[in-house]
Amino acid sequence: MHAYDHGVAMQILTASVRTLHNLEDKLGLPRNTLVKKLTARVHNLCSKLSVKHTTMMSFANQSIMDLFEKLTTPDKKGLKQCPIVDATDVQKLMQNLPYLLDGLAQDELATFNAGKAPAQRVINPMPEVIMVVNEWLHWHHLFRQPVHDEAQLVQLTNMGRALLTSLERVFPFRVRVNATTTRSMWCTEKVHSILHAARLIRQCGRSKNVSCQVTEARHKGVKAKGTKTNRDPATHGMSVMKAEIRDSAARMMALEVDLKGDSECSDACICVHML
Repeated sequence: MHAYDHGVAMQILTASVRTLHNLEDKLGLPRNTLVKKLTARVHNLCSKLSVKHTTMMSFANQSIMDLFEKLTTPDKKGLKQCPIVDATDVQKLMQNLPYLLDGLAQDELATFNAGKAPAQRVINPMPEVIMVVNEWLHWHHLFRQPVHDEAQLVQLTNMGRALLTSLERVFPFRVRVNATTTRSMWCTEKVHSILHAARLIRQCGRSKNVSCQVTEARHKGVKAKGTKTNRDPATHGMSVMKAEIRDSAARMMALEVDLKGDSECSDACICVHML
């Protein structure tokens, strides 16, 4: 579930924002004009009464309502911001995305294309974006069914292949691998796992909505250690596993000190010093 709701779905949202940026450039609009318009539509649809709008749909974390701008607006350090979202929030947003995108740039396109020859007019990309979002929703809905028979699992794989083809066609964006190489933004493990969803269901059964915040909080420490392995010359050669062993040994040493005192602290102390 995490790979699809926090991975693939979020990537589709990012690709949709890039499509809006391309459209803004073609229409000569200031950057984020259409993105801010999309964000305003989310606020009108989903804000709480305390924010001043009528609530039609509530999110666990209201920060998701500013997701589109946070995907494109750098923070003080120049990095893109990452709002805190739950999987259920992403699912709700994806379900409403076709309606939020429908007619979004209609007025701007009409103004730009007025009086221009057909060859000079800008084509509205939103209908194709809406179609691929709906394709994702159909695949995701089948994936989340409580029980699947073999025919549905075969259909799930076929729909997954078609979905990947549509994503690459509608969002032909590439990301840089190194100074000379690029790859499709859809060439990732999480996106590729769509093709193995049927096998996952056969092995593990249905994926339920659960909160991952507790385990994600624990992962933050591991990820922090991971950034200090081979990237930093001061910690070159240090592995995440070794860092975890150090932390575990330090906790054991602290426990022995509490129970026996400094003089009787034995193996744990030796273990930490060796590490």
